[in-house]
Amino acid sequence: MKPNRLSTKKHTLRFAVILSALVLTGCASTQSTTSSMSASSASSTVSTVSTSEESGADETDSTGGAMNGTIGSVIEANLSFKNKDFYIDYSTEDTVKIDLSAPKEADGVKVSGSTVTITEAGTYVLSGTLTDGQVIIDAGDEDDVRLVLENASITCTTTAPIYAKNADKVIISLPENTESSVTDTVTGTDGNDALIAAIFAKCDLSVNGTGTLNVNANANDGITSEDKLKITGGVLNITSADDGLVGKDAVLMKDGTVHITASGNGIKSTKSEADKGYVYIGGGTVNITAEQDGIQAETSVLISAGEVNITAGGGANGEQKTGNAMFGGAQSTTTDETLSTKGIKAEAALDITGGTVTVDSADDSLHSSDSMTVSGGGITVKSGDDGLHADNTLTIEDGTIVVEESCEGLEAIDLIINGGAIDVTASDDGLNAAGSAVDGGFGTAGADTLTVNGGTLTVNASGDGLDSNGALTINGGTVYVSGPTGDGNGTFDCDGVFTINGGVVLGTGSSGMLKTPTTGSKQNTISVSCTGSAGDTVEVKGADGNTLVSAVAPKNFTNVTFSTPDITEGETYTVYVNGTEAASETCSGVVSGATGMGSFGGGPGNMGGQAPNGGMGGQMPNGNSDGTTPPEMPSGDSGITPPNGNGGTPPQMPDNTSDT
Repeated sequence: MKPNRLSTKKHTLRFAVILSALVLTGCASTQSTTSSMSASSASSTVSTVSTSEESGADETDSTGGAMNGTIGSVIEANLSFKNKDFYIDYSTEDTVKIDLSAPKEADGVKVSGSTVTITEAGTYVLSGTLTDGQVIIDAGDEDDVRLVLENASITCTTTAPIYAKNADKVIISLPENTESSVTDTVTGTDGNDALIAAIFAKCDLSVNGTGTLNVNANANDGITSEDKLKITGGVLNITSADDGLVGKDAVLMKDGTVHITASGNGIKSTKSEADKGYVYIGGGTVNITAEQDGIQAETSVLISAGEVNITAGGGANGEQKTGNAMFGGAQSTTTDETLSTKGIKAEAALDITGGTVTVDSADDSLHSSDSMTVSGGGITVKSGDDGLHADNTLTIEDGTIVVEESCEGLEAIDLIINGGAIDVTASDDGLNAAGSAVDGGFGTAGADTLTVNGGTLTVNASGDGLDSNGALTINGGTVYVSGPTGDGNGTFDCDGVFTINGGVVLGTGSSGMLKTPTTGSKQNTISVSCTGSAGDTVEVKGADGNTLVSAVAPKNFTNVTFSTPDITEGETYTVYVNGTEAASETCSGVVSGATGMGSFGGGPGNMGGQAPNGGMGGQMPNGNSDGTTPPEMPSGDSGITPPNGNGGTPPQMPDNTSDT
């Protein structure tokens, strides 16, 4: 038990396991069913684009009303693409052709040495090689300028090779079977303005087509727009000395393939206005390797479709963390405390409604400084800190989430599980509700809440399995928790009231900090002393011999706690380990069997919840029932040998490249 990550973060070798379950469905049913806890694909919420070609409108909502996110109506209203953002066949248009190897002046084109300036709206087809030169777009405020890159190569050693100085919008089109390149050397200037990207635009910028564009940004960013940056097609290969893609107003991607290798952030939006500073991915494929954040938004991030793969800060083992025993949680060992190495970071809201997201990050894999919602899609993460972290509320509605490696799997002040398939492996707490301003410290209930209403939750934690600095409530769903082997943490832990009102719950772990629900729970729970080893199969059977719940334990355990709607007062329930009877208990009330610590945050006169057999909540880990001797901190699980093979041994989790 701990306030704000009381336990020391541990970077021991962790192995992924899959718990399988036989769940008796319905109170009157005697037939058991099998539930596999492997990461299965969830149905994705994929939005449908209604372009202006289909609707006749100039601009329409790209999400098609199917987003179902909470990113905010102001930003939702701006998730739109105009018809001109998408690729259009230019062969029948009036175009101006520019041979960059020997550029000549034409209508709307001025040439001065190796500088080519476009001054009017229109479609300009660029081909050939421009060595140590620049293409400038300096048109009217209402002009749309389209650059078609037909195997064009532009390099510049003094400034940005492509500079959109003035226009309403610049569109870069990449025709099929073409490959173009843009390369810079230093950051140029235009008066007092720094041209901080190889392709730098002061106006809206769109990229489309099916061809390839290679951007070698040796000075700073790859592609930057001071307004909106939209990508609806093409293959972009970006290597940047700083950030890969920057849209100060917003970055929006609907299709295409983007490969980014960045010394800074992969994708970034920087403005803080309510309708700006966001990143939207609604299709295509994004592959990012960044030394800092993979995706960073000053306001919000929404992913509704497509495939996103991110490695940030060298991955989960790229920046080792050390724990602050009382308050700080995971601390970076780097000397640069301002360096952020998160996978996806949003200051306001982070929503995932569809698509697949795979992250390997030194810091939090998914992070919101306010709220986060997952309502679809597939997420697979490895993190050097938290898997999914929200400073305020984290809500899981649907989708598949696999946290393969983390210090803490899911963390927020209010953590709400309403659905989905969630599989968490953590070296510290599996799920942690912490961070509230009303976090009173050890033994004092805070305002934090951890609530499970549905879904399937599998947790393998070396610290507390489910931990809340306030209330811990299970109302439904299927919950499997493999808790700690050391006595300084517990399978279930909270400083407030612990209640089980429904669902199927099975926990295996240590006994020293055993926490059982309060007698105010609406569903019966049994806790028994029972010893087993990693890889053992744990089964709970009723008096009729039918299996209520079964799982393969990934770690050693000395306690089994279980609760299902079928546990009836007066009936005896038996725990089997590898088919051999290990313990039995008769249900005598809401909580029966082994005594636990109760709950610290309950009514007066006790420690917050009555222990199973009454009293002050059982014996403290060191044998002191008066609570004067605090429990020892966890010693870690580094001595455990992971199981291998099959035939009763849990299979390995899918690797990070699997299609979730």
